[in-house]
Amino acid sequence: MRSGVARIQSRRGESVGAGFLIGDDAVVTCAHVLRAGGYGPGDRVRIVFPHAQGAPWAEGDVPAESWRDPEAEDVAVVRLRETPAAARVLELGSAAGCRGHAVRSFGFPGQAPPGGHFGYAVAGDLLPDDGTDGLLQLTGANDLTRGFSGGPVVDDVTGLVIGMVTAITAADEHLRGQGIAYATPTQALRRIRPGAVEHAVSPYRGLEPFTSEQAAWFHGRDNAVDTVLTALAGQRRALLLLGPSGSGKSSLVQAGVLPALAGGRLPGSDRWRPVVVRPGEHLPTALERHGLPGAAADGITAAARQRVDGDTLCDRLVLVIDQFEEILSGPAAVPSPLPPTQTAPSGGEASATAIEQITDLIRSRVPAVVIIIMRDDFYPRMAAEAPQLLEAASSGLVNVPATLSQQDLHAIITQPARAAGLRLESGLTERIIADVLAADLRGTPTRTAPVTTLVPLELTLRQLWERRDDGRLTHTAYERIGQINGTLTTWCNTALDQLPTAHRTTARRLLTALVRPADPVRRIPAIRQQVPLDVLRDLAADSSRSSPRPPASEPADRTTDAVLAALTRHRIITTHARDPGPPPVGVVAELAHDTLTQDWGELRDWVAEDQQFHTWLHRAEEQRARWARRHDPEDLLHGTALADGLDWSRQRGLPGPLADFLEASHHNQKAALRRAKRINLILIGALVLALIATGLALWQRQTAVTAQQIALSRQLAAQSQGLTDTDPDLASLLAVQAYRTHPTAAASLALYSAAGLPLRHRLTGHSDGVTSVAYSPDGHTLATASNDGTAKLWNTATGHLRTTLTGHHDGVTSVAYSPDGHTLATASNDGTAKLWNTATGHLRTTLTGHHDGVTS
Repeated sequence: MRSGVARIQSRRGESVGAGFLIGDDAVVTCAHVLRAGGYGPGDRVRIVFPHAQGAPWAEGDVPAESWRDPEAEDVAVVRLRETPAAARVLELGSAAGCRGHAVRSFGFPGQAPPGGHFGYAVAGDLLPDDGTDGLLQLTGANDLTRGFSGGPVVDDVTGLVIGMVTAITAADEHLRGQGIAYATPTQALRRIRPGAVEHAVSPYRGLEPFTSEQAAWFHGRDNAVDTVLTALAGQRRALLLLGPSGSGKSSLVQAGVLPALAGGRLPGSDRWRPVVVRPGEHLPTALERHGLPGAAADGITAAARQRVDGDTLCDRLVLVIDQFEEILSGPAAVPSPLPPTQTAPSGGEASATAIEQITDLIRSRVPAVVIIIMRDDFYPRMAAEAPQLLEAASSGLVNVPATLSQQDLHAIITQPARAAGLRLESGLTERIIADVLAADLRGTPTRTAPVTTLVPLELTLRQLWERRDDGRLTHTAYERIGQINGTLTTWCNTALDQLPTAHRTTARRLLTALVRPADPVRRIPAIRQQVPLDVLRDLAADSSRSSPRPPASEPADRTTDAVLAALTRHRIITTHARDPGPPPVGVVAELAHDTLTQDWGELRDWVAEDQQFHTWLHRAEEQRARWARRHDPEDLLHGTALADGLDWSRQRGLPGPLADFLEASHHNQKAALRRAKRINLILIGALVLALIATGLALWQRQTAVTAQQIALSRQLAAQSQGLTDTDPDLASLLAVQAYRTHPTAAASLALYSAAGLPLRHRLTGHSDGVTSVAYSPDGHTLATASNDGTAKLWNTATGHLRTTLTGHHDGVTSVAYSPDGHTLATASNDGTAKLWNTATGHLRTTLTGHHDGVTS
């Protein structure tokens, strides 16, 4: 506070009061202070900031439009010609609802040291004053004496300025009324100085997680904090904290566990130094940005050892990896955040490297503990992709307690309000708790609520705070926001409904671009992702190819910026620097909470409808990253992926690097088609010549083959004729083969001669066509199968029937002997096969189970 407080000097160099920096170039003070120094509207004033570095002087003018006479509102503004760099602007809050809060000020009374001193009081009520913004009464203000006029009144609860010391009352003749002072509330200061911005500190985070800076507002999770601390006790090397989306895992660690460790809840834990990181696309690089130098260059284990060895006050390193599922879900569809001089491994390679380094750190002797925070629905994927890490961390597996008790809910609602000086109307706390319990359809007799109700509860409390009335949370506001039921959906849909109809398409594209779609094949659920703002603007555009991309010096698309500002204002989207710096680098946007991807129905439907586009987008980005590293033409898009990309580029905006990659792929395809066309012409000509040559060769070969066949056919026919009397069977076979070799006249004559020879045996007896025959292994028996439903066994020497096998209800399709000849198998169209004793003809067994005919 002190670096923003100025001492007002009279023209003779005497201290006449105080002022404070209310804007980049403006100091506010009381008009009576300036008048006491001999100044008025239009005069030049010289002031000093005694507690800014170097105690710099500054000069400024008193504009007439900002002067309010001492007899009226008693306010004056000094517009500085040059603001000292070391002077800090004090943030303004609101005097409403501050009754009972301890406050402090800083002034320059005569009895104080040359640099001034603090004064303390208690805020009272706002007093009306004939149509003005009134005065804030201060009690117990005995410290506030002459020399404090124009000084800031700072609320100790919020740390914000709520007024400016204006008057100190004098005691009456009975010495009563001492310790009363009055301050001009910040509402009046903002009206007189419109550029001054009101800041407000909410003890409720809504969709945003609690961090260590909000530990004072974090309540109701004592059991969960104790569970984690118990798991960290001893020399545990790793802790795996699992819980569903919306269960407050990040807040639990950052605002509960880490402050408890810093407070010495475990032996020696006050000398443990935390490093908190979200892995993003490249974990080692993210660690370097968040307090672990050398992680990208030397590896995580070496960097951790250097950090511990280099800090004499650090006995142990606490490495917190929040949202570990980002490592398991693969690369996002956005360009790499790394500078051009530093190249990260791609996709699965980067994830595998990160997992390996974390596992090595856990198994090393570096004094460190790794806390992995992950959604529980990613546990199967961790078991599949990081089994060694899971094994190393499994002994420290902790699940976030699944329920909140009524006492937890009461603390979550009331204790932050009490710490912030807020009040809740009678019965409001009990009403909210009852609604939370009733909203759980799985309610049990123990009257607990699922831990996932934290998100709608915090959002409800945040909206109640925004609608507070004189520092009170009211039943009326609770009813206006729709109570606890549907708060999240109502909040998000209200934000969309406030957008012009023409902006809804842009809003849809912005929101779906911030969700990494589910991958059912790899069993990866949908999660939020960080996207650089320039990439987000490209994705929100109508088409990346419909018009040239504007140069960087031109302003961004106004529609996209307007929608993004609206969604950010409603805290559906948050923006922050990927690298906090200094200076901050790489502004990214993301959804405020993973719960939005699951519980906001409209967004869930949009993501499902845009699934095809975003699936292509992610896969194309993976290929683009590979191509950027190797410039291998095989890494460019081809076939369906390229065709789909060209179609999408005519409908949707694409990130600049991806659009360039698509264009390079298209040019490569065109060049390949031209090359292929030239090659095809050459090949067609060569093929025609080859076909001609082949045709001639085939004709010559066929002529030679035909001549050989004719000669062989005649030879076989002559041999058949010579064996007609001595071996008629062989003569018949030779005649058939001669005719099949070539139908010469000699072959035809030999075939007719063989056909006239008498048959040795004709086996008759079947009443329908014969479908199959089989000789027994010894050749003495022939089995035949027929469509008449029977099989018969014949003596091959005599041609006599030995036996008829009956039992099938449809045609017999096949017969086959066993190797020893003792069993014959028959197959039938009746869906069965049967085994027969060939010696007796008796049925051995029937094989059933087919639903149609058996053919073999």
